[in-house]
Amino acid sequence: MISSRFFAPLALALGVALSPPAFPQSVEDDLAKAATLEAASDFGAVIDALAPHRDLARPEVDHALASAHLNRFLAGVGQDRDLPEALRLATRAAGKDHGPSLYLLSLMHDNGWGVARDPAKSRDFLERAAKAGDVTARADYAVMLYQGRPGLPRDVATACALFAEVLVKEDIGLVASYYLGLATARGECGLAPDMARALVLIRRAADAGITEAERDMGRALETGDGIDRNLDAALTWYGRAATKGDGFSLWRVGMAHLNGEGRVQDTVLAIDYLKRGVEAGSAEAMTSLAALLAAGDGVAQNFGMARSLYQRAASLGQPQAHRDLALLHLAGQGAP
Repeated sequence: MISSRFFAPLALALGVALSPPAFPQSVEDDLAKAATLEAASDFGAVIDALAPHRDLARPEVDHALASAHLNRFLAGVGQDRDLPEALRLATRAAGKDHGPSLYLLSLMHDNGWGVARDPAKSRDFLERAAKAGDVTARADYAVMLYQGRPGLPRDVATACALFAEVLVKEDIGLVASYYLGLATARGECGLAPDMARALVLIRRAADAGITEAERDMGRALETGDGIDRNLDAALTWYGRAATKGDGFSLWRVGMAHLNGEGRVQDTVLAIDYLKRGVEAGSAEAMTSLAALLAAGDGVAQNFGMARSLYQRAASLGQPQAHRDLALLHLAGQGAP
């Protein structure tokens, strides 16, 4: 297209030269095309579409390419150059304070994608991304401030302000809705404790598939805290969270099958849920599975394995695990 213009009459050539540049428009068109391809998880096509603009050093292009290279690697169909190229492009865009690229670098350093895992450096990139206005980064940073981290003291006031700011955003706002719900239940963010109002916010997040919100809806319905008690509805929410690997929910559904609470009594299925809960890090699942192993209930008796699970759960602060581990020592079962 460009070469044909070189042979156009002089007046036409001057007209083209004086009109708004066509090439930048083609970049915008290709970025829009790349966004559609990315939504379809066609990361190789994203890279091909933006390849002509790779040397422009435009932050938006660099970020889209970096994301495509990283996603292609994470999808398991990547090439050797994907991670180094993702790092190079994201770093170049981050040098211009491009928020999404700073956030991408935060993820890469947090997970060790193409770089040594470095939580401190990840947090630094996250803070810079949040200051640069990236909405996702601001939501993630708010979660970190709300929960507290080593080297980052808990700051509920700042977290609440950030949550309120991103609440109106579509997907990100759902995460904020969940945490504002927690804060409302606990009487934080300058609010009096109000479980009924908290559950409105948590339910909004749960309806959208936020795993932690689904679990907490289950807890509220099981205990009747701020809502009428309904075990069947509680187990439905637990089941949704369990399918996404939430450890507590896997434990609770497992116990429902073990005891026949609102679910068919099925020890084999219960133990499967408990084992998956253990893999997800649930101290409750570790303790319950250990109890079954120690008693030989539905599974071959194994005091050594029971002791190991109790120790893991006790290290996470599970009270019953401390008690039952003491009983194993007292009886000399799997322990001196």
